[in-house]
Amino acid sequence: MKLLVVEDEKDLADAIARGLTRQTYSVDISYDGTKALELAEINTYDLIILDLNLPEIDGLEVCRRIRANDPKIGILMLTARAGQADPGPGVGYWGRMTI
Repeated sequence: MKLLVVEDEKDLADAIARGLTRQTYSVDISYDGTKALELAEINTYDLIILDLNLPEIDGLEVCRRIRANDPKIGILMLTARAGQADPGPGVGYWGRMTI
């Protein structure tokens, strides 16, 4: 299973990727929205773990763009925004995990 972790906090992204790699997943990392979109265009991922707060292009916009190209890809939002309202229909992510 191939995963993409998109998180601008390098230490957190690296820790998530290490843990997933130990579980035998193949993991790519992006530290910003622009690179995430580039990686999603050239690779096929089973799941994208996507932070909401990203430099350049925020996580919701990254999600919308990826979803427009591949409506079946799994996307799990990772956020520190506790209690934030759901962005509503049309964004297309599987779920949200607050850390």
